[in-house]
Amino acid sequence: MLAVGLAIHAVVLRFHSPAEGRLLTFSFALHVASGFAQVLLVLYYFPGGGDMLSYFREGAAFASLLRADFFEFAPLLGLAFLQQDVQLPFEIFGGASTGSMTAASAFILFLTGDSLYAAVQLVALGAYGSQVMLFRALRVGVKAEQTQPLLVGLLLLPSAVFWSSALLKEPLVFCALGPLILALQWLASGVRRVAAVFLGAPAAVTIAVIKPYVLIALSVAAAVYYLSMRFQSRAVALRPFAIFTAVGLSIGGITLASRFFAKAESESTAAALAAQRRVGYDIEGGSNYYLDKPAGDEDVANRSLAQELALAPVALVTAFYRPFLFEARNAVQLVNALEATALLVVSIQLVRRRRWSVVLAEIRQSPVLAFCAAFALVLAVGTGLATSNLGTLSRYRAPMMPFFFALLMVLRQPMVRAASAGPSRATERLPVMRAAAE
Repeated sequence: MLAVGLAIHAVVLRFHSPAEGRLLTFSFALHVASGFAQVLLVLYYFPGGGDMLSYFREGAAFASLLRADFFEFAPLLGLAFLQQDVQLPFEIFGGASTGSMTAASAFILFLTGDSLYAAVQLVALGAYGSQVMLFRALRVGVKAEQTQPLLVGLLLLPSAVFWSSALLKEPLVFCALGPLILALQWLASGVRRVAAVFLGAPAAVTIAVIKPYVLIALSVAAAVYYLSMRFQSRAVALRPFAIFTAVGLSIGGITLASRFFAKAESESTAAALAAQRRVGYDIEGGSNYYLDKPAGDEDVANRSLAQELALAPVALVTAFYRPFLFEARNAVQLVNALEATALLVVSIQLVRRRRWSVVLAEIRQSPVLAFCAAFALVLAVGTGLATSNLGTLSRYRAPMMPFFFALLMVLRQPMVRAASAGPSRATERLPVMRAAAE
């Protein structure tokens, strides 16, 4: 598997500059190392092995069916991945997204010969390829000097690399995110439309059955990107049409994803978020946190969107910047806390030195930055509202963190250039003056 990864990486390097290639090589090495670290952690550190060993055991059992008669059981497992009722020799572990993950694990282990190390390396390679696709999709919309910080943000955040290199739900979503966004970028640009459909459709289905709320964030971010692109146009008459199109895109994506996210047809997204949080409240852990008071089943079912949005500010801080250093309970949480603290420091420095108005103006003027901001914000709210344990928070938020980190890296570039030129008052005012001139 490592040889296959090296071959793919060699091909990737041919399409990037030497400076980009060095960063890509570092990211590739981090993914490989993270894959081995994930296996060692579940085998020798986490009690019981965690979810990854459960998916491995269940997936290996169904992989044996594929080896016995591939053409009989592959279609059935494919339907099980799509959450359809099927008759198999033994029952799939869990339901809904857990069943989809079990079916996906079966195919992965079939390809890797029931080797946990090889299966994790395959997922890590898929996550690396997905991040490369993200970079290729988003770099077309940034300035030349912003390309390198964008690459660093998308491919080199330690927690995103680590938690995307495992046999778990979030890494599979991460593997699908890059192809889907690249396909959307091709469609928006009017190029490679047939290839975009073949690349994006399976990726969208994968996200929909495993983590449908990611599609909610993606639909909102895509609408923001489209709206920002249209507002850059001089054709003012097109703006009302662009607004209606963006609203329609958001509503369509949210409606479609909500049907997968809700456990019952009558259940709202707000109720589903509250229900997931309630499950976490009922399972006591050493790193649980509480956004609100645990409610009864009836209160959860009647939960309104306004009630959930009232918790959004706390959910945002939780998703982006926790665990705090004093909340770390073990070595893994301490590493996560160190990274979260670094992100908090960079965020505070950015706002203090560049002011909110300048930061928001730069985001508004860049469709790519607007996309990253919208995707990270919406997904952070959903993740913060649905999660109730700091131990699993870093894994759940992994799909959104590269976008948030890329946003910070790109926005801080004028601040870095100003610092390198000397701390003069004129230099400190330069970003404000530039924004005003634009």
